Amino acid sequence: MSIEPLVADVNQHLERVAIRVRGKKLSFRGTFPPKPGDGRVPKHYELASGCSATPAGLKLAKAKAQEIDSLLVRERFDWELFLKPKSKPAQTVGDWIQKFEEDHWDKVPQEPSKLNSYHKDYRLKFNHLPVNKPLSLDLLKQVILERTQPGTRSRKGYAMAYRRLAEFAGLPDTRDLGALERGYSSKSVSPRDLPSDEEIAEARSKMRTPGWLWVYDVLTIYGLRPHEVFRLSTDRLDESPALVEVLEGKTGRRLVFPMTADFWEFDAKAVQLPAVQVEGKNNNQLGMKISQEFREAGVGFPPYNLRHAYARRGYEQGFPPEFLARSMGHSYDVHTKVYKAWLGEDSDLKIYKAVIVKTAKFSAAPEE
Repeated sequence: MSIEPLVADVNQHLERVAIRVRGKKLSFRGTFPPKPGDGRVPKHYELASGCSATPAGLKLAKAKAQEIDSLLVRERFDWELFLKPKSKPAQTVGDWIQKFEEDHWDKVPQEPSKLNSYHKDYRLKFNHLPVNKPLSLDLLKQVILERTQPGTRSRKGYAMAYRRLAEFAGLPDTRDLGALERGYSSKSVSPRDLPSDEEIAEARSKMRTPGWLWVYDVLTIYGLRPHEVFRLSTDRLDESPALVEVLEGKTGRRLVFPMTADFWEFDAKAVQLPAVQVEGKNNNQLGMKISQEFREAGVGFPPYNLRHAYARRGYEQGFPPEFLARSMGHSYDVHTKVYKAWLGEDSDLKIYKAVIVKTAKFSAAPEE
């Protein structure tokens, strides 16, 4: 996604200066008092911001631009504050966030799934830090305690992101932040909270367009993560079994196998995506779009429940957990941890009855 629209939006709120994109960096452009030794008349100058042309860099540049803007409006701008050596080490929260992000992308390819992960794991958390204050453990801990509750997934996520920022900045003794990460573990999914196959079939009729109906069918049959329906190859739908291939999933490319109920009339082969802007959207934004459609259509459950129901259906039909884990794109350990509740009474009873029926069919004594 281009940084230019974000820069234009910030500039609408500035009076005397404007932020400009210059290659991979941002700069400030405006009319300033003359530099020392440059006459007596105000002139147009362009100042290096020291910020990269990234969302994190723009956030820091915005704060600096607002400071410069305020000084110019109040006629208190002093060149001495802005003619310091460029080698000044990073000290503020904003400085360290920018350096952290630049270091991250030096090591990690900027692929859609990686960009989405960074946005969720770091940027959303960093956005709540005061960029102009000095970075300190006390500040990081204060924000964590103010924004999260003990033992929650949110607290674990904030503590993890802030601990890594602190470690990157070389702050001493980050054990207090590490301690805040503990106390939360992902809960297994309860099958009693999920729609039955009959309820899934009934809710299908609520989808409002052929495109959204196809999305519903594919999510149901293949147990995809919601955003993956837009990162999909359907070239193998005519094979037996009808396969789809996720091209840019959370865990990379993978083949996905269908898991249907006998009485369904779902049609994944009638490929028709809804009119959704995909280019420039990250996985989180695409997933939110599908969730919004489910709510507005009155489906009665979130799209991710179709993925959980796929896992339940596969287990009840007797597919090994290792196979289901590969098809769903996560590890065996994650699969058994998340879905361990299904290794219990209801699903085991269905499997038992199916085996008994099959056994009885082939072991009945012949009539004399």
